[in-house]
Amino acid sequence: MSGDRPTVAPEPRRNADGTTSVLTLDAGIVRMTCPTWCFVEHGYSVPPAKAEITHRSEPVWALADTPEHGPTSLVEVGLVQWPYSDRDAVFLGVETDDGFLEVGPTGAHRIATALRDQAHHIDLMAGHLVNLRAGEGQ
Repeated sequence: MSGDRPTVAPEPRRNADGTTSVLTLDAGIVRMTCPTWCFVEHGYSVPPAKAEITHRSEPVWALADTPEHGPTSLVEVGLVQWPYSDRDAVFLGVETDDGFLEVGPTGAHRIATALRDQAHHIDLMAGHLVNLRAGEGQ
């Protein structure tokens, strides 16, 4: 039998008082109040170590529906926090080709700027495509 643990966390169970209890490997049951934005996951492994307890907001995807490929997702963002770790600040989690990145406000603004710049470039290229395709009929 494998010693691997599952990597999908179940939805948190809310207690009658609004707190959430998470069974951990090293600290037993940890009872906590979740931030209002906390959606479901409290660990990447089940059960997590206490320092791995994770608050996550519901992920929001940038979606595009193209005639050629239909709906496709481009980038996922959401809030993430490890309240019992040495990195207990809230971060913006961004799914990228480099993996899942956690960034603070400055990084989040830089990512937003890069996405706006890329959107502008895509609009310019779309205009270029219109011109190129118009010339194909000649």
